[in-house]
Amino acid sequence: MAKSLNQALSGEYVLLPSFGHCVPAAERQDSAQVVADSQQWCRQGLANLLPPEDLTTLLAERASLWTVLVLPTAPYEFLVAAARYTEYLSILDNALVDKERLGSDAVYAATLKAAIDVVFDGGAPGASADEEMAIWFKPLIECLSTLRGYLTDEVWGSLHREVYRFFAGCVEEVRYRNSADVYDFDTYLRMRRDSVGMGMYFALGEALAPPFPGGERSGAEHKERLLAHALDHIALANDLYSFRTEAEADDVVNAVATLILSERLTVQEAFDRVGIEVLRNENAFRKELRDTIAELGAGHPVSVYGGLLWHMMCGNVEWSYRTTRYNGERHEWDGRYPQVVQLLPGSTRFTGKAFRDLVAEGLV
Repeated sequence: MAKSLNQALSGEYVLLPSFGHCVPAAERQDSAQVVADSQQWCRQGLANLLPPEDLTTLLAERASLWTVLVLPTAPYEFLVAAARYTEYLSILDNALVDKERLGSDAVYAATLKAAIDVVFDGGAPGASADEEMAIWFKPLIECLSTLRGYLTDEVWGSLHREVYRFFAGCVEEVRYRNSADVYDFDTYLRMRRDSVGMGMYFALGEALAPPFPGGERSGAEHKERLLAHALDHIALANDLYSFRTEAEADDVVNAVATLILSERLTVQEAFDRVGIEVLRNENAFRKELRDTIAELGAGHPVSVYGGLLWHMMCGNVEWSYRTTRYNGERHEWDGRYPQVVQLLPGSTRFTGKAFRDLVAEGLV
């Protein structure tokens, strides 16, 4: 789909929603060491997947730090393994060959899906996987074999289902990019809930909470509502921060881009609409968590799990301010969380402006 969004990068100022409840997120004192340990493994285990300069650029985005921020209560070795997995997924997302084929060749997609199932059953892709595919699966097997030691059979099954859900969402994204369609917002969000891949980390979070009980006090309905609000908050917050870099690549798989193209909104109008949805989900999540604690008690596994999901929501926002992935290769976080940013080719410029400044300067 060739839809130019370059006009959005002409120095336009945009007002982000306030994330005052979310930042600063909780951060471990050993976060730098987790990142270092994870990236050392990446330089050794992922070196065959990318040219050295591309690997260096991707590691500078520090996807491993995202993992530290969204799973701040995890044991150290568990966290390092999860951080390696995130770095691997980041590289896979950016660089996996045959992306177009993934959305158009049903046999190829089915072969990949079958290989994933073999890995989760404890094996390695065999004759069904070609040599190139086997190179990609080797580090995945290593990551998952380490994580497996921390997960119950039930959580392992949840992770397997979520990996497949992520894979299916990625296939739909590729198919959408290859089409002439423009999704409406609701259709886009249904796809994005799968392809954002957050369900995999929700599953890992289950390993950090007490076992969920059955029976009348299972809290299952509370859990599902908490998960739904957390998922939309994370998926849409990602789209706000990633819009600039994706627009530069004319990548329309983004909530802001969807509204610009499907409803002819301006960039700021689209940011406002997505921001309203993000804040609506944040408020609904916080209310649901209060209701869960009031009904089930603070020590109930679903209440504890809700607290873990809140860390994920906050950590995702925190990382979005810090990463070069969204803000440009020259970005250096200065410790601020500005609401007004400027969208430029190659970078998001953090500003000290307030909305009143935009009004006074005729920039809205």
